[in-house]
Amino acid sequence: MKPSEYQPFAPEVHEYVDGQMTAENEREFERKLERNPELKKQVESLRRTIELLGSLPTHEPKPGFDERVIGRVREEELVGRARMQISSAPVPVWQHIVQVGLGAAAAALVLALVGVPGLFQSDDPENLDGLGGASTLPVARVTPTEDDLLPALADQQARFESLRRNVVHTRVEDPDLQRQLISMELQYSDLMRRNRWLGDQIADLPMNRRAEYQRFIETLDTALQTLSDEVSRSRTEREPMNMAVVVTALNDVGAPRGKVALYQIQLNTGSVIEDDPTARIADHGTLDEITLYSLVRKAEYRHDFEAMIEAAEFYLNWQSNGRFKDQANAAVIAANLRLGCDEVAARRFMTSFGEYDEDMTTQQRELIRGFLNDVEYERLIESRKQLRDN
Repeated sequence: MKPSEYQPFAPEVHEYVDGQMTAENEREFERKLERNPELKKQVESLRRTIELLGSLPTHEPKPGFDERVIGRVREEELVGRARMQISSAPVPVWQHIVQVGLGAAAAALVLALVGVPGLFQSDDPENLDGLGGASTLPVARVTPTEDDLLPALADQQARFESLRRNVVHTRVEDPDLQRQLISMELQYSDLMRRNRWLGDQIADLPMNRRAEYQRFIETLDTALQTLSDEVSRSRTEREPMNMAVVVTALNDVGAPRGKVALYQIQLNTGSVIEDDPTARIADHGTLDEITLYSLVRKAEYRHDFEAMIEAAEFYLNWQSNGRFKDQANAAVIAANLRLGCDEVAARRFMTSFGEYDEDMTTQQRELIRGFLNDVEYERLIESRKQLRDN
């Protein structure tokens, strides 16, 4: 399949390959496959991708990994159940929790200690089912606070910045491929669906805090719709996308300030793959270039910087002169900076783009500057200087 023929896979393709369909839906989908060769190609391509990724070498987790994960899962389950039960807790208990201003984890502990009726049902995995039956008392509704929403808001802002960087700084001459790249970013970022959810959640925040986030969500909605409309217009009229319109829409998004600007997302769940130059994947040629590059984009939207590096290296291993080569190298540099590996990032910069800015093309300079925030860019400059001086 040529890159210009790429289209994001439909959700039902993933559900079928992952075995998540009901028997009836699976039979119906298989009838579709018989009638639709293109859909069958998507299924086969996704299966090859999964098989390829599954064939990569992996490291065994460190001792105690299972215990740490299980402990975290149980903690999250407790907090989740507490949040759901807070919304239906008897008024006196809920009023007490509001007065002391507890967060989710503390609220879970208080609810467990005071024994809110119905907090733990009989199917509780910890068998903590001795706290009473369902409550018939009046209930009070709980709404999220700004602190509750900070992780989701920070994630949304980070996803938007990732989309903006890659849309603005990944330009290709092929109009079909440009449309498909932007469609891929819209799909993998999941910004539209998340924006709708956030819009509902911030509705009950105090006006002085809601206005700022509301502006972010509304301007982001406008920008996403502009991108979607421009993709549709370009496809219908068989014309290149008007990237000036796209860039203006993205630049008009008002980033929120205050607490969310100080919230640092620290999520890195990638496993390190051994650097084995002799390893070869037998069917790598069956994967098109944009599919390989999409692995980098998916990892960044998860804020999974180690996986982002692995995916970029994997792309470069098979597409060393690919059209997304500069973007993949820039992704490795950005991921290392976000992991705190400044010297590694600087060395990669020098290997990929040269020792000095003058060694790069204008497009490469804009790409590097666009992929990094101000602090990351200054750290990269300083690390490059130290390497040259030494």
